[in-house]
Amino acid sequence: MDINETTSNSTTVSWLPNTTMTTTSISAVHSYPVRVVLGVCFILISVTSITGNSMVILAVIFSKKLRTSTNVFVVSLSSADLMTGLAMPMSAVALISPGNSWPWSTEAPCYNAGLLLYTSACASLYNLASIALNRLILIKSPMKWYRILYTKCNLVINVVIIWIVAFAILIVPPLCGIGDYGYGKKQHTCSNLETHPKAKMFERIQLFAGYPLPLIIIITSYVMIFYHVRRHFKKQMDAATDTKHESLGSGDNPTFQRSGDNPTFQRSDSTVVICAERRDRLNRQQLEITKNLFITVCAFFICITPYAVALYFPNNESFLVIGGVVFLSNSFLNPIIYAAKHPQFKRVLRLILRCKYSEIEEPSDTIKYLTAKCCCKS
Repeated sequence: MDINETTSNSTTVSWLPNTTMTTTSISAVHSYPVRVVLGVCFILISVTSITGNSMVILAVIFSKKLRTSTNVFVVSLSSADLMTGLAMPMSAVALISPGNSWPWSTEAPCYNAGLLLYTSACASLYNLASIALNRLILIKSPMKWYRILYTKCNLVINVVIIWIVAFAILIVPPLCGIGDYGYGKKQHTCSNLETHPKAKMFERIQLFAGYPLPLIIIITSYVMIFYHVRRHFKKQMDAATDTKHESLGSGDNPTFQRSGDNPTFQRSDSTVVICAERRDRLNRQQLEITKNLFITVCAFFICITPYAVALYFPNNESFLVIGGVVFLSNSFLNPIIYAAKHPQFKRVLRLILRCKYSEIEEPSDTIKYLTAKCCCKS
């Protein structure tokens, strides 16, 4: 096809070869007021995602204590979510702009934003799965095997594979003529090119290649972690109870002491009190771990599953944008779930927000250099 050819029913995008977009017989699925609301949601998610994920990355850059194997995947996850936040403003422009066409002279920014958005979202899912698998191996396997599996070299290879898989899923099909990216005239977003003849096939490929495997890994890993932790705490509780019984039956007689006219009994040791405190502490730890695992799984299901399920059904255009907003909200929830709830992350993030960089525990060479430079200037 001649890339400069135009007809009354279609226009060719001059910056993309062999790409034709139909301009007739396409009606928007949302009214303009709804589009404005969705556009504002995109902007809010973008700002919070960029802010939160940038803070997580800076925390790891500034503190050596946070440079653990698990946090390698957390940084990779934050990088993916940061890219998602950077790509979303283009869809906000498309949604808020009046009319049914891309407002700028070229659609290249919209094309690039769509590619970046889908690639980063796919990489985010695989990073979530890698975090779950890393935690499972850390908890259930001997430390020797964990250190063998997660050497610095293996961590780099693992992260590189995640991004290669994400790019392959989202780039290879369009190169083979299956789907493409651009301005969607129905949904008014920078996403999959809905007018492409094989657009639905491309959506199915994205869904089957990017969703089921991370879902299975995440659910399986956290269920196994939950039962392992539950068994571990049960053993500790039984051990604490046995210690209490041994103490009661070992001949540790209470001493009789009179206080005024009321006799009172006091145990000479504090074994029972220590056992009770230990049991309460274990109960609180188990509750906290269970709550965190529940939040992690629920966030994944609530944010991602509705959009993935909607792709199975026909005539789903009206829901896909709303489902997409919920999907993308996962990009600013991840820093809260995986970083802000982590005690060490919380301390470093709090110090960064308060500009107390000199108080960061185990500061990196980067923050030492920046701190020294600022002190010299002052």
